[in-house]
Amino acid sequence: MSRHATTVTRAQRRRVELVTIAAGVAAAVVLALSFSGTLSVFTQAFVHGTNTVSTSTIRIVETAADGSPGACTTAADGTASCTDPDLYGGGSLRPGESSTTQTISFANTGTATPTGFRLTGGPCTTAPTSGSDLCSQLVVKMTWRGADVLPASTTPAFLAANAVTLPNPPAAGERIPLTVQVSLPGGATAPTSGVTLAQALTFTFSA
Repeated sequence: MSRHATTVTRAQRRRVELVTIAAGVAAAVVLALSFSGTLSVFTQAFVHGTNTVSTSTIRIVETAADGSPGACTTAADGTASCTDPDLYGGGSLRPGESSTTQTISFANTGTATPTGFRLTGGPCTTAPTSGSDLCSQLVVKMTWRGADVLPASTTPAFLAANAVTLPNPPAAGERIPLTVQVSLPGGATAPTSGVTLAQALTFTFSA
């Protein structure tokens, strides 16, 4: 009786072991497939081997009215100092007279249109210094792209204290003339007689 019971128990154990082994093999296969799919994501690669960027340039050249090179000397920082023409005309004015119109051109030989174009005036000086009233009486007129671009009755004193933004800088390949004329109002006061006025004008283009 005891021996028969032992034989049945071993058979049952054998079947259980076979079922357990089969289940283990199936789980291993499922696990292998699962890892195979996951590992394939880890081994994907997207290579962008050549990536470049460049910058555009603005390169403005000041020329004479006819397009010939201007009398400008360019420093290492790109600032050009120009001596000709004298934008205020360099002549002698009587009350009610205007200077000869001076014309320069700005040519954009670069590859991009500037986003900014600005005029600033340096300190207004007079000789003798007692004639400094001329800085507040002389009227400066400037034309760009055929339109007046300075506030009405702009004076050298105003330009010395205020930067003026000029519209529509030259696009790449454009050459645009700019004219300057000064005038002495008819009601100019006596302290402006026999006075020489000097002022630097700076045109700045920004990218």
